[in-house]
Parts: sequence; C-alpha cells; structure tokens
Amino acid sequence: MIRYQLLCEHNHEFEAWFKDSASYDEQAEEGEVQCPYCGNDNVRKAVMAPAVKTRKETAPKPAYNVNQQAAIEAAEKAADDMRGGADPQEVAQVFMEVVSKLQKHVEETCDYVGNDFAEEARAIHYGEAEERGIYGEATAKETQELREEGIEVVALPKVVDKENSN
Repeated sequence: MIRYQLLCEHNHEFEAWFKDSASYDEQAEEGEVQCPYCGNDNVRKAVMAPAVKTRKETAPKPAYNVNQQAAIEAAEKAADDMRGGADPQEVAQVFMEVVSKLQKHVEETCDYVGNDFAEEARAIHYGEAEERGIYGEATAKETQELREEGIEVVALPKVVDKENSN
C-alpha cells in the first residue's frame, strides 16, 4: 500500500491510500480520485517530504523537517503564473530556486548513500539500519518497487549550482 497527499484544483488537501502508484495513476486518469470536500476530480499529488517508516513506529515520521507547504505554494504559484501569461523563463527560474533550496536542505540534513539508496531505504524501513534521512540515486524501477513496498520516497531533480560548478 502507498499513501499520497493529494490536492484538488480548489487546494483542498487530503490523503488517500492506493495498492501501488500505478493504481493511483489509473484511478486518477479515469476521474475516480475525488476530493472528499468538494467532489472535484481534478486531483494531483502534493509535494511530500520523504519519510521512512520502521516497524516499531505507529505512524510515519518525516526523515527531516522540510517546509512542505512552501514547496507546494511555490509549485502552485508557478502554475498560476503560467496560466496568467507570465514569462515561462521567469516562472521556471523562480521555481528552480525553490527546488534548489530544497536540494540544499536535503544535502545538509541527510546522509548521502549514492547508488545504494534503494537498499538502504529498505534496511531503514525494515529496522535493519539506523533510522535517518537519506538521499542518493535510484532507478525508476527501484523507486517504483520501494513505493509498492510502502516505502515513501520522493524523486527530486538534481539542480546544478551554477556558481560552484566550475
């Protein structure tokens, strides 16, 4: 099972559980995922902070403290600005600044595990490794398998720091 935080087009936030991410995609495409507050079926996934749940816990706990609301608001503002006719280049630049700040926060507060991300996420989830925030690389297939196991992961785009890239 996998849990998603969702938002309708009226910004009502709610959570829903699905067998796997493919089930969510199919149901959303068919208009079967509806907001419990207004019945709207124009629903999208909200930005979620990664969380790794161990068997000892009763509820998921964020692996680190990320201002989820700020990320959601930045994504929504970018979409609204685009619909309002704003310059796409300027909108993209502002949005990428938010993503860059999130990336920096992750790099400063979590352990980098490189290509061992999927293996380490499983070890944490099943209580075989120390619980902590991690980041690294995973293939799309590995990410899908983690989600199907109920391990919450979020794929973040890698933003290159232009000032420090040379």
